[in-house]
Amino acid sequence: MTLRTLFAALLLSLCLPLQAATEVIPLNYRTADDVLGVVQSMIGNEGKVSAYGNQLIVNASPAKIGEVRVLLQQLDTRPRRLLITVESADSNYQNDRGYRVDSTISAGNAEVQVGRGEVNGRDQVRIIRRSTDSRGGGTQQVQATEGYPALIQVGQSVPLTTTSTGPYGQVYQDTQYRDVTRGFYVTASLTGELVHVSISSQRDRINDHRPGVIDVQSTDTRVSGRLGEWISLGGVSEETSSSSRDVLRRHTTQGHEDMSLRLKVEALD
Repeated sequence: MTLRTLFAALLLSLCLPLQAATEVIPLNYRTADDVLGVVQSMIGNEGKVSAYGNQLIVNASPAKIGEVRVLLQQLDTRPRRLLITVESADSNYQNDRGYRVDSTISAGNAEVQVGRGEVNGRDQVRIIRRSTDSRGGGTQQVQATEGYPALIQVGQSVPLTTTSTGPYGQVYQDTQYRDVTRGFYVTASLTGELVHVSISSQRDRINDHRPGVIDVQSTDTRVSGRLGEWISLGGVSEETSSSSRDVLRRHTTQGHEDMSLRLKVEALD
């Protein structure tokens, strides 16, 4: 054996372990698309990985394929089943107070009538005092798999009629249906006992005091908290106040409306 032949054989023996190999790695719990990006990022320019059904096809050096197997032991784990609860609460308070005196006032040759004046020879006095206090809310629950989106939504289609007048006095009515829905779209993932939640919620309501008006409330956020604990998503607090005064009349209106939204994620296994 010549020196050149011996050197070529030695070089070949050193390069064989570095040659790329192709291996098919089946997954047990996660889909190939779930882990494809992470595995390719780890391999970088030293190989290539592709998805085939529920398997990964890895083309890289044997050492790199070994690193991929170690990584998949951490990624390819059974996802946990979760129970997601979203709770909403709202309160509305309205208070009207005032008085009105309907009477006739005479002074010399002048006479001033306030309101309707006398009725059956007697002045009319009205005391206004009204208050309304309402509370509402609800709870919605959905079971989900960790890392996968879930949607729950309920509601109804409500007819809303609008009236308009044409150029020659014609009256037109147009009825359209509007969906009034309540629900949320959520994805939750876990890091130990810490839960990360991306949620979009919708809560529409028909206004009890103004026909044809729909009150809407929506939330779109990402929050984190501990499993089994309530996490606040947000809230709205509004106050209204108005007052009017005239001769022998006074009317005051005050009100406030509060709304809050929170969620809780519990593990079922």
